[in-house]
Amino acid sequence: MGTATGIHLVLFDIDGTLVDSDEFDSELYVQAVREVLGIEIGDDWSAYRNVTDGGILDEIIDNAGLTDGRRRIHAEVKAVFAGLVSDYLDEREGQLPEIEGAGAFMTALESHPEVSMALATGGWEETARMKLRAAGLDRYCLPLASGSDALTRTEIMQIAEKRALDGRKASRRTYFGDGIWDKRASEELGYDFIAIGDKVQHKAQYPDFRAKAAILKALRLRTPAGT
Repeated sequence: MGTATGIHLVLFDIDGTLVDSDEFDSELYVQAVREVLGIEIGDDWSAYRNVTDGGILDEIIDNAGLTDGRRRIHAEVKAVFAGLVSDYLDEREGQLPEIEGAGAFMTALESHPEVSMALATGGWEETARMKLRAAGLDRYCLPLASGSDALTRTEIMQIAEKRALDGRKASRRTYFGDGIWDKRASEELGYDFIAIGDKVQHKAQYPDFRAKAAILKALRLRTPAGT
């Protein structure tokens, strides 16, 4: 939606930003790479050029000299990872915690006709949708761009923007994320950035979404009546 004052595009990362999934997601990704390639990797994702599921794997493939099997390896690691995530969720009755206040904050944004929301995650689409569903955040039915669409976070954000705006122009653009790679991508694309959690230092930073009024103020939006 939009108004005469223009559209404010708000993009969200998923893991560690909307869904409390960072820790197990990293562990299962490392496990999937180990099972398919027999390679042990660390989970310091900041060491990689592109911190997306596909971007990290692409760099692992290059470093291991396995470029001839690139497409097959991507498909196999993605399938194993999806199976591991599915099993993890099954063990927890298909439920994951949201980052506190995330759903209520997204509901508040829905009340602003000038705001258009979308999701831009470095995770692959299949597992991203699993986690959104497990946290109950799939109910917002937002446009989604993921690591299944592109290897770089900036490209993913640009795809999410196109899907959200559908040819329209945004007068403001904000990205919510929890990693230094989210901040860097925002700076590269000229987005305002709001950090969630404590993994990246930034002037606009909140531990979660419970400070709804303060975050809305940072977005220069009013707090909906009755909240």
